[in-house]
Amino acid sequence: MNKARFESFSDAVFAFAITLLILGIALPEFRHPPTDPELARSLVTLWPRVLAYVLSFAVIGLMWQNHHALFRLVRTVDRTTVFLNLALLAATVFIPFATSVLGAYPGLRSAELLYGLTLFGTSTAYNLLLRHLVAARRFESHVGDKTILETVVAYRIAWVTYTLAALASFVVPYLSFALYVLLVGYFLVPRGADRD
Repeated sequence: MNKARFESFSDAVFAFAITLLILGIALPEFRHPPTDPELARSLVTLWPRVLAYVLSFAVIGLMWQNHHALFRLVRTVDRTTVFLNLALLAATVFIPFATSVLGAYPGLRSAELLYGLTLFGTSTAYNLLLRHLVAARRFESHVGDKTILETVVAYRIAWVTYTLAALASFVVPYLSFALYVLLVGYFLVPRGADRD
């Protein structure tokens, strides 16, 4: 497959998913035009949705950045890569729904679990995709083993953390949220393919 077309399609899906996030933030209906204090109170009550939006915007943005960093080092794209990438994109497009649930019901186990399972799904797809690229030797010749290893380790750390975050939702829901934020901070530091 043409690599440029593959990357363009992926970029479009990431952009669509990140745009959908804003739909999870909406003012409640007013029976009459609100007064300024009523509107202010309504805006303040939206803080959990805004916080979930900011988290997911960062998550999808970093996913897009990692995807870009990874595929600029990939030489060719085969059919298996396309299908694994579609699995990644399918899970990514589900993030806005999971975000809206998390923002609407913060601290509830079901909301944290849904969000955790969604990010676990994206991370699983990322790891399977990377594993295939490594096994099929799809990287450019100048890409060193150290870069590949650092990328594999970073993606595995994300997978383990998302797994722990999903499990933590059963016990301490807010711990799940803290782990999601921690992982955003982790990926803000370039490593592996992102640094090469």
